[in-house]
Amino acid sequence: MSSVTAGAVVLGIVVTAVVVTSIDEGRADAAPTCRGDRITVAELTTGCAVATGTVVLPDGRRFGVPRAGTTVSALPVGAAGAHDPGDVSITNTGRAGIAVVVDHVWSGSPAAVRQERAAVRARSAVVARGATATTTQPVSSCSNKTYTKLGFRWTTPVSWSYNATGQKVSGASTIRSGADAWTGAVSVCGRKATTTAAERFVGTTTQATGVTAAGGCGASSGTSVVGWGSLRSGTLAVTCVWSRSGTAIEVDQRYSTAVAWSTSAACSGARFDLRGVATHEWGHAFGLGHTAQNSGLVMKPASTTCEVGQRTLGLGDLMGIDALY
Repeated sequence: MSSVTAGAVVLGIVVTAVVVTSIDEGRADAAPTCRGDRITVAELTTGCAVATGTVVLPDGRRFGVPRAGTTVSALPVGAAGAHDPGDVSITNTGRAGIAVVVDHVWSGSPAAVRQERAAVRARSAVVARGATATTTQPVSSCSNKTYTKLGFRWTTPVSWSYNATGQKVSGASTIRSGADAWTGAVSVCGRKATTTAAERFVGTTTQATGVTAAGGCGASSGTSVVGWGSLRSGTLAVTCVWSRSGTAIEVDQRYSTAVAWSTSAACSGARFDLRGVATHEWGHAFGLGHTAQNSGLVMKPASTTCEVGQRTLGLGDLMGIDALY
């Protein structure tokens, strides 16, 4: 894996977070509290409790602190050959502090890390049967059975709105087609599955998506929004998912306005296929992580131009969504 999702972009003066040690009479071991608009990962290692503010990763991505008991995940897809910033998950455990994981590397509060790693192991599984992620040659999408669970799933249909502001192509129906590749009766590679994964498009909106230009996630709004905007060079799209105890509660997506897009199966030139990229990002939204870049599957972490084949699930993709739903 390389994910959905930095937090709200701060304009103007950057406010440096202050770590305040709370002192209770008779309690010399009272946990410190971290607060402010620039809470660093180093500060989180103190085990400080965090109720509000913004966590800033070393790479500059920013995340609005989720409510206690909530995880926010940032899950990007890149252009092939571009720098991959990595998938991020940030969990606010409450009193134990905040756990941060970037591409399987954990940091933050030691107590929170121990707690969340155990929870993730209980909820997640990586399957690698048949063709493996270590082969040196590209593998047929119908022979590769690999998939990764992110540790969350939806228990209700995903209700989402579309913000057309800045769209490079007419995108709502195309992005919805990407979502529907995972839902209901799915038949690929001579295999069939009927999944309970479901989405419900509720119309257009002027509300901004919670994904930020740096590729992180702002504060949860309680409403799932898909939209457009600038992203870091080489990033095609980012999905942010908020979840609690393994149940997804909100998903936002942002598609880059800095690249050329195509919605046609006859795609040509230096354009990226919106439907194929949307299929990948909805795989994240439903709870699937990345497979190897050479896996031949929809859930590989980077796309090439005019990769219309990414509209169709491979065997591992089908097995993954079937295992989740």
